Amino acid sequence: MNKLHSQEWFCRLFDRYYDQVRNYLYYLSGDVQWVDDAIQDVFMVVWEKRNSINDETVLPFLLKIGRNFFIKKNRRQSVRLKFEKRQDAGVSEMSAEEAIVAYEFDVGLQAAISELPERCRTIFLMSKIDELSNREIAENLNVSVKAVEKQITKAYKLLRTKLAKE
Repeated sequence: MNKLHSQEWFCRLFDRYYDQVRNYLYYLSGDVQWVDDAIQDVFMVVWEKRNSINDETVLPFLLKIGRNFFIKKNRRQSVRLKFEKRQDAGVSEMSAEEAIVAYEFDVGLQAAISELPERCRTIFLMSKIDELSNREIAENLNVSVKAVEKQITKAYKLLRTKLAKE
């Protein structure tokens, strides 16, 4: 099917992955308003790149686009936070330090998740973000429940190792 002229392809893709991508973006940001804007941007990128998208890896591609938008958002917020911190001498140092530590941990966690092998990352995010059971994940990906369990265990192990180094 030629994706260049296929609104039908895009509609199916949108219907199938919208909730998963939206949940993932909400998990990253916790900001419903930003998520509503970002989800539109994610699917605009998909439409623009529709001829180069592999249908078998479209979910990780969508999540990566969303994650990149989130990183850009945080960079802008970080710059604004630094500016506001300089301007507002009344801000408690402890609360700013806590915010920075939390932000750095979140960035480290997201980086560690992004470095997981593709299949492992997909299964991990389906489990944690979309809150699918191991059986549901196995059915969606045409793999055994045991394979899903192994990938989730592998993800935890790799994340613990990566985060322990930081």
